[in-house]
Amino acid sequence: MARRLTLNTAGIKSPLDIGEPPLAPDAAGPLAVERGASPAPRLEARRAGLSEETDVPRFYGGGRPLQTAIALEAAHLARLEQLARASGLSLNAIAVAALHDGLPSTKAQAHHAIVEERVARVGASARRVEYNLRIPAQLRARVDELTRDCRQRVPRAERADLVNAALRRSLPRDAHAASALVAALTRNLELDCAP
Repeated sequence: MARRLTLNTAGIKSPLDIGEPPLAPDAAGPLAVERGASPAPRLEARRAGLSEETDVPRFYGGGRPLQTAIALEAAHLARLEQLARASGLSLNAIAVAALHDGLPSTKAQAHHAIVEERVARVGASARRVEYNLRIPAQLRARVDELTRDCRQRVPRAERADLVNAALRRSLPRDAHAASALVAALTRNLELDCAP
């Protein structure tokens, strides 16, 4: 008589149950290993109320995303589109993560970045392309604050100058780096919501 075989699946996890192990509260993300910094100090500084002139930048990812028109360098926009296609992430997610990562942490650094950006554009024939990004409210407020402070010494400074300087500084080099950058920002958003 033929015997019927059955597969015992006890103890076998579904592919849907397999994921990354949870991070310890003080564990550094993949980006932190790559750049030598942990997301934890940013949150610690924000909660401790450190000033913007400290060495540890605050985290500005919270708040409702606000539709914001930004005049982006055509090269930055083309790079963002390429990274979005290659990584499967949205262009907006990559742009916001790169903006957050590249944003200067002090007023002096922001002034220097804006001046460098404006000097680099002198005589440039390439025009900027207006693009609508959805930027978290806290991040947009920080960009505007740094730009406004810079206007005391550079009256024609614009939000786009600081955004393009930040993107120039931190646009990911490939799809893997873009994924890591977006994942680090997302992880910081989750940690920021924790009590």
